[in-house]
Amino acid sequence: RHFVSLSNNIHVRFVLLFHCCPVWAAMDTCYDEKGASSRCMPKFENVAFNRTVVVSNVCGSPPEDYCMQTGSTRSCHYCDASDPDLNHNASLLTDFNRNEEPTWWQSQSMYYGIQYPNSVNLTLHLGKAFEITYIRLKFHTSRPESFAIYKRTEKDGPWLPYQYYSASCGKTYRRNTKGYIRPGEDERTAVCTDEFSDISPLTGGNVAFSTLEGRPSAYNFDQSLALQEWVTATDLLISLDRLNTFGDEFFKDPKVLRSYFYAISDFSVGGRCKCNGHASECVEGEQGGLVCACQHHTVGTDCQRCHPFYQDRPWARASGDSANECLKCNCSGRSDECVFDMEQYRSTGSGGRCVSCRDNTNGPHCERCKENHYRKDPEEACLPCNCNINGSLSLQCDGEGRCRCRVGVTGEKCDTCQAGFHSLGPGGCRPCECEPSGSLDQCSPMDGHCYCKPSVEGQSCNRCKPGFFNMQREHPAGCQPCFCFGHSFACYSSNHYRATDITSDFVEDQDGWWGEFSGGLRYPLLWKEGEVYLLPLNEEDTGFYRAPEKFLGHKVNSYGQLLSITFTSETSELLPDRVTLLLQGSGTALSADLSYQPLPDVDPGLTPWRSFAVRLHEYEARFRPHLSAFEFQRLLHNLTALKISNAGGHNYTSQLAGVTLTSASSSFSPASAPAPWVEACSCPRGFAGEFCERCAPGFTREDPGRGPFSTCVPCRCHQHGTCHPETGVCECLDFTGGTTCERCLDGYYGNALIGTRGDCQACPCPGLSSCAQIAETGQVVCTSCPAGQTGVRCQICEDGYYGDPLGTSGTARPCARCTCNGNVDVNAVGVCDHFTGRCLKCLGHTEGDQCQRCKQGFYGDALNQTARQKCRPCRCSAAGTSGPVDECHPATGNCRCLAHVTGRDCSHCEVGFFDLQPGIGCERCKCNPVGSLSMACHPATGECLCRAGVEGTLCGSCRVGFFGFSSQGCRACNCDPMGSASMQCRGDGTCQCRRGFVGHKCDKCELNYFYDRATHQCEECPVCYGLVKEHAEKLQTRLRDLDKLLAHFDCRGRFGKRHHPLKYATTGLYEGEHQREDTFPNALEDFLAFQEAREAFIKQFSLLEASAGALSAQLHDITFALNCSISMTEEEVEDEGKDGRKDEGSTGACRTFTKILLMIKASGDQLKQATLDLDNVIISFEAMSAPNKWSIMVNDSQVLMKSHRETADHIEAVASRAVRESTQAFSFLMDLLQDNSTEEYTRNLKEQITRMQQQKENLTALLNVTVAEHLALVEEDASFKLALGNFTSSLHQLTLMDARAASDMNQTDFNQTHPDNSPAQVSQDKSVQMSEDILKRTEELDQEIQTKENLISNISKEMESVKQTVLKNLEEFVQLQGNVQEAKASALTSVVLGKDVESDIITIHREVENMVKEWPRRQAQTKTALKKQRPQDEKILSEVRKKVRQIEKMLDPARENASLTRNITKEAEQMAHDVAKGSKAILTQAKHTRTSTSHLNSQIDSALNKLSEQELLTEKAKSMIPSEPEVSLSSIKNDMEAAKLQLEAYSVTLSELISKIDGSVPLERFHRILNETERRLSMLRGSVESPALGSKIQKLQSAAREQQSRLSLIEQDIQEIREERESLRDIASNLPQSCAQALGEGKA
Repeated sequence: RHFVSLSNNIHVRFVLLFHCCPVWAAMDTCYDEKGASSRCMPKFENVAFNRTVVVSNVCGSPPEDYCMQTGSTRSCHYCDASDPDLNHNASLLTDFNRNEEPTWWQSQSMYYGIQYPNSVNLTLHLGKAFEITYIRLKFHTSRPESFAIYKRTEKDGPWLPYQYYSASCGKTYRRNTKGYIRPGEDERTAVCTDEFSDISPLTGGNVAFSTLEGRPSAYNFDQSLALQEWVTATDLLISLDRLNTFGDEFFKDPKVLRSYFYAISDFSVGGRCKCNGHASECVEGEQGGLVCACQHHTVGTDCQRCHPFYQDRPWARASGDSANECLKCNCSGRSDECVFDMEQYRSTGSGGRCVSCRDNTNGPHCERCKENHYRKDPEEACLPCNCNINGSLSLQCDGEGRCRCRVGVTGEKCDTCQAGFHSLGPGGCRPCECEPSGSLDQCSPMDGHCYCKPSVEGQSCNRCKPGFFNMQREHPAGCQPCFCFGHSFACYSSNHYRATDITSDFVEDQDGWWGEFSGGLRYPLLWKEGEVYLLPLNEEDTGFYRAPEKFLGHKVNSYGQLLSITFTSETSELLPDRVTLLLQGSGTALSADLSYQPLPDVDPGLTPWRSFAVRLHEYEARFRPHLSAFEFQRLLHNLTALKISNAGGHNYTSQLAGVTLTSASSSFSPASAPAPWVEACSCPRGFAGEFCERCAPGFTREDPGRGPFSTCVPCRCHQHGTCHPETGVCECLDFTGGTTCERCLDGYYGNALIGTRGDCQACPCPGLSSCAQIAETGQVVCTSCPAGQTGVRCQICEDGYYGDPLGTSGTARPCARCTCNGNVDVNAVGVCDHFTGRCLKCLGHTEGDQCQRCKQGFYGDALNQTARQKCRPCRCSAAGTSGPVDECHPATGNCRCLAHVTGRDCSHCEVGFFDLQPGIGCERCKCNPVGSLSMACHPATGECLCRAGVEGTLCGSCRVGFFGFSSQGCRACNCDPMGSASMQCRGDGTCQCRRGFVGHKCDKCELNYFYDRATHQCEECPVCYGLVKEHAEKLQTRLRDLDKLLAHFDCRGRFGKRHHPLKYATTGLYEGEHQREDTFPNALEDFLAFQEAREAFIKQFSLLEASAGALSAQLHDITFALNCSISMTEEEVEDEGKDGRKDEGSTGACRTFTKILLMIKASGDQLKQATLDLDNVIISFEAMSAPNKWSIMVNDSQVLMKSHRETADHIEAVASRAVRESTQAFSFLMDLLQDNSTEEYTRNLKEQITRMQQQKENLTALLNVTVAEHLALVEEDASFKLALGNFTSSLHQLTLMDARAASDMNQTDFNQTHPDNSPAQVSQDKSVQMSEDILKRTEELDQEIQTKENLISNISKEMESVKQTVLKNLEEFVQLQGNVQEAKASALTSVVLGKDVESDIITIHREVENMVKEWPRRQAQTKTALKKQRPQDEKILSEVRKKVRQIEKMLDPARENASLTRNITKEAEQMAHDVAKGSKAILTQAKHTRTSTSHLNSQIDSALNKLSEQELLTEKAKSMIPSEPEVSLSSIKNDMEAAKLQLEAYSVTLSELISKIDGSVPLERFHRILNETERRLSMLRGSVESPALGSKIQKLQSAAREQQSRLSLIEQDIQEIREERESLRDIASNLPQSCAQALGEGKA
C-alpha cells in the first residue's frame, strides 16, 4: 500500500533495487533444511506504522482558520486541537492512509510565523536500530521548498544528515545541488537535491528517499561496512525548513498567510529490524523495547556481538556466503567464560582465550595446570603442589605431586623433618640431640624438643628425675623408681651387686617344685630328666606348678627383670599357647595371662619348646590388677608364692622344662655382669642401711607392725634409758616404767618426765602401795589403799564398809563390807554406819538392820539374790478379795479370795465360773453339757464354747442348716438347693422335698419322674410310665406279703447270743415311695458306719488311755520329787480338804498333785471301761434262713443303730469328763505355778509340766480327730447310698417269680410248721446260698467304697490345688493390670495418631480435589500459550496430567487406609476398653479373694503340710487353665466364686479348730507359721504364669505394631502427595502469563 501513489519512475527504482540487491531479502529461519546455519533477517515492514511521531508544531492551539490552495480558489476550514473532528495531530502521520478519505498532520500557518528561518521538526523514535531502505512522505499541501532528513544511530547520539531537499541547496544547506558520490569517496555523505522542491502539485505530492540509491557499493553491500552503517538508524528527524509560496505572503494578508502551512498525510519508513543476519525476528525485550531474537550464538540488541562463551573467532555480520555464526570456545570443560584474542586468532586460528579456568588450570583452552600445580590424569583437577618453600629444592612437583626435598627433610611436600631432625627452616632441618635411653623415639620435628620418658628430664632427656635412677633404653619409663621402703626419694645404682640368674632346669630332680590344686592341696610332680609334669586332679582343676623357696622371699632385686618359663612337648602342636602366672606377697596377688610369641630361626630338629617371658614391673600390661611401682616392689620384697598354670591341661600334653628369674646378689665373682637396677639409697635422718631398711641408733619404728615400711621416730625414754630400734620399748631406769619411761613405778611418786635420776621417790603408804603427789600442795596421797580403806594414809573405812583399821576408837578392826543383802545402792553414799555396819538406806521395799525382810503390803524373799524384784506389792484385786487389798502372805503374796475366785491376787474366776462381782464372787457357768465343748465359759460374758454346728450363748441349739443336736455337735443338712423346699432339714436329717424330688437330701427324682437338665427340675414321666408304676405297685404288694411272712423269724448275733424278735411296722416302712426305696439301704449304711465308728472309738480311747497313763506316770514322778505320799485315798484327800488349808506350801502341793493323780486314774478307768463296752457291743447283721431276712436285717440295723448311738453318747460323755478332768488338772497345775510358795519347786517341775501340756494337747487333738471322724461317718452315708444302689437292685430279682412261686407261699407256711419237710429244707439251703452271695457282694462293695473314697480324696486334693492355683493367678492379674493399662494407653495413642493422620489426609484430599476442580480452567488457560511452544508445552501438560492421575490413584488407597485406620483404632480402643473393664472386674474380685485368703492365712496352721503338694500340682493346674482369654476370664471368675464359697466353709471349720487350740501356745509360733505360709504363697505366685492374658496382650501389641506400620505407609503416601502438590504448584507458577491468552485465542 505504500507504493500506490508513487510515480512510475520511483517505482521502477525500487524494483530495481530489490532485484539487484538480494541481500535484503527477508528470511524466516536461521538454519537450512540440513540444520546448517544460514543468514536470516527479520521481515521487511513499515516501521513507522502506528508509531507516534513527535512534532514541534501542530495547528489548533489556539484554534484557527486555514485555507487550502487549490489553484485560483481557496477553500477555508477550521482547526481545533480540542475537537476530535477538527484536529490534525501527529498520530495522523502514521495511521492507515486511504486516498478516498485522507487524514493529515498540519502545522500552524504562516500567520503564526511558520517560515524560514523557523523550522518544524518531525521526530520518529524507532526504539532500536533498523536498517532503513526508504523514507516516504506524502504531503497534503504543496511540498516544502526546503526540508532535510536526519538520522541517529544510537540513543542520545548526534543527528546525522541523511538527505537534503531544497531548491536553494547552497543558500539553505550550503550544499551543492544534485551532487553525486563517486566510487572511492565517503559513501556516508548526505546529498542535496532540488528534485522534489517545486510548488506543484499543490496537494498529494510524494517524496521518496532511497538510502542506497546513488551509492557505488550498493551492489556489494555485505562487504561494505560503511553502507551497513549508513542504512542503520535508531531515530529519524524530518526538518521542514522553508515553505513553497507564490510570493503573495509579502503583503501580509491574513487570508494569504493562513493558506501557507505544512501538512503531511502519510509518513512511511521501509526497513528491517537490524539483526546483522543473525535473527529472523525482533521481539519485545525484558525492558519493554524491541530486541533481536538472536541465533548463531550471538547476543545483543542487534546481535552485534558473540555470546560470552562463543568467542573462538571474531564476530561478523552474516552474509549470503556464510552465516558467520559464533564458535564455542574450547576450555576443556574447566571454564564457562572466554574472550577473543586477535593475536591468538592470527597465530592459531582459534581466538577464544579462556578466562577464570577452574581446577587450577591455565592456558588458552585451560589445557594445562597452573604453575606449581600437578595432576595425575588429564581428566582430573589440578592440585597445588604445596611444596614447602624451606624444605624443597623447587616449588614445582612431579606428576605424582612429589616435591624434591632438601637433606634431612621428608614428606611428599617436603614439609616434615626426617626422624632425627628438627626445626625446618630456610636451610632445611637440623639433627636431633636427644639421649636415646631417656627419650621417646625422636625429638620434636618442629622445635627439636626431646620427648622424655615419664621418669626422665633434661633438654636432651639425659638424666633421671628425682626419685628415679638407672636410665635404661628398654625401660618404658626410662628410669627405675627408687624403692627405699618409701623413706627416701634419693637413690642411685649400687656397685655392690652383680647380676645372677635363679634357674630350675629339672636336670637332676624336681628342684623343690610342687603341684598345687584348689583348696591348697599339694601333690609331688612327676619328673624325668629335663622336665616335670603335673597330673590334673580332674578336668576342671588342672592345677599349678608352685615354685620353691629360692624363687621366693626378698626378690626386690628382680624388679624390672625378666622371668622366663619354658614348656616342652613331644610335638609342636601340643605346646601351649597361653600360660597363667600368679604372684603373691605382702598381702597382694597378681596374675598375668602370657601368650606365646613366635621366635624366628628355631631349629626344627630340636625338641619342641616354647618360652613365655614377662618383665616384673608395673608397666607390664598383662598383670592384673595394675599396681604402682612402690606396690609392685613391696610385693617382691616378700614374695610368698609363684605359681605357673598347668598348661598341659587335663591331658598333660606338655611339661615344664625350665624357669629362670634374673636377680642380683652381693656375693659375686668379678667376671659377672653388674646389676645397675639395684639401688643404693641416701637415707634421711633417723634411717640407716643400704635401702633405709633400719632405724638409726636413737630412733625406733613409729608403727612396728609395718616393719621396714614404717617411719623412724626418735626414742622417747625421757632420759631414763634407751629404746629398741624396732619395737620402741624403752629399757627404763631410775624407778621409772612404761613404754617411754613416762611414769614412776608402783610404790613411787614423782614426775618421770623431768628427765633426772631423782624423779621418782618411795610412797609413804602401808604395804608399799602406790601414791600420788598433789602438784599444788605437794602432799602425797595414797592411791591404792587396801580393800575397804580410804583416806590420805588409808586411815578410815570407805563407804559400804565398817570397822577401825588404825584403832583410833579402840581396838583396831579391819574394814569389812556391810551386810545389806543386796538391798542398797552400792554407789550411794552412807548406805551403812562406818563403825557398826547397820544398813541405813534399804531399797526395794525392804527393812531391818540388814534389809532382810519385806515391808508391810509387800511380799517376797528379801534374801533372794537372784530375783529381779525381791519384794513386790500385794495388789490384791478389790473385786475378788475378802479382806484389805494391801494384806497378803509375806512370802507367797496370796490374797484372801471370795468364793470361786482364784489367782494370787484374786483377780479372776475359777474354771467353770464367770462374772466376778465385788463382795459376792463368781457365778457358775451354765453351758449345755451336750452342745458345749467343755463346762468352762468366758470369764466375763459366760459365753460357752460350742461344738460344730451348735450355736447360742449356752450352746443349746443347732445352727440354721444343721440338725441332730448331740454330744458330737450338729450335722449339716446338706439339702439339695434345687430339690429342697427349704435348706433346713427335719430332726432326722431328712429334707423337705419339692414335688418330683425324693431322697434324704432331695437329690433324686421320684419314681415316674425324670431329671431335666435344662430346667434342673424333676419332670413327670409320660402316661405310658403309669403302667409300669401299676406293675411295680403289684410287686410291692407281694413284697409286703413276704415281709409279713419273714417277720416271724429271729436273727442271731455273731457271738451266738439270742435276741428278741424285732417288731416290724409295715405301715411305717411304706409311708412314702421314696422311704420304701431307702429303708433297707439306710439301715445297712448305718450298720457299716457304726461298725467303723466303733473301731475308731476303740482306737481313740486306747490312745486316750495310753496318754492318761503317761500323764499319771509324770505326776507320780512329780509327787515323788515333792516327797509326797501317794497312798492316800480319794476320801482321805477330800477329808483333808474339808479340814482347811494348811500353811505349809509343800503339803498343799502334795494334796493337789494327789487329787490330780486320782482324777486321771479315774479317767483312765472310765476310758478302759468304755473301750471294753465298745468291744463287747454286738452289731448283728446275719440273715435268717427265710425269704424275708432283708426286712429283719433292716429292723435289726435300726435297733443296733439306736443302741450304738446311745453307746457313742455314753463314750462321748466319758471322754468329755476325761477332758474336763484334764482341764481341771491343768488349772490346778497353773494355780500351783502361780503360787509363790512353790517357787523353789518350779524350776524342778518346768520340764515335767511342759510334757504334761504336750500330752494334754495330744489328748485334745486326738479327741478332735475322733469328733472329725465321727462327722465324716455321717457325710459318708451319702456316698454309701450311691455305692450300695446296686445292692438294693438285687431285690428286683423277686419280681421274676412266676405264678408258681406265688402258689408256693402256702406251701412255705406249711413247711414252717413242719421243718422236716423236704421243700422247706431246699428253700433254707437256697436262702443260705443267697446270704453267702450277698455277703460276698457286700465285701466287694466295701472295696469299691474304699476305692471311691480314695478317688474322692484325690479329687479333693486336686481341687484344693486348683483352688490355690487360681488364688495365685489372681496376683498375676493384679500385676498384669498395669500391662493392660499400658496397652490401653498405647491403643489410645494410636487412636489419637490415627485421627491426626485422618485429619491430614482429609485436608490434603480437599486440596487435591480443589486442584482437580480448578485444573480444567488452568488447562484451558495453558493451552492458549502453546501456539509457539506447543511441542514442549504439550510434553509438560502430558506429565502434569500423568501426575494428576497418579495423585488421584494414590488418594484412593490413602482414603482406604484412613478408613481402615479408623476401624482398627476403634477396634483397638474397644478391645482395650473391654480388657480394662474385664481386668477391673477381675481385680475387684481378686482383691476380695485376696482379703479372704489373707484371713485364711492368718488362721491356717496345717497349710504347711499341703504347700509341698500344691507346688507339685502347680504345673498341672496351669494346664487346666484355658488358653483363650474369654474362656480364661469366665472360668477364672467361676473358680473364684467357688473358691470364695469354699473359703467361707473353711473359715468356719478353722474357727472351730482355732477355738480348740490351747491358749498357752505362744503366739510367736503362729507368727512363724504364717510367715512361712506367706513366703511359700509368694513363691507360688511367682511361679504361676497367665499365658491367656499374655497372649491377649501380645495380640494387642501385634495389632498396635501393624497399625503403626500402616500409619507409616499412610505418612509416606501423604509425603508423596505433598511433593506432587508442590510440583504442580511450581509448574503452574512457571507457565508464561501469555499462555492463557494464547490458549484462549487457539480455542477461538
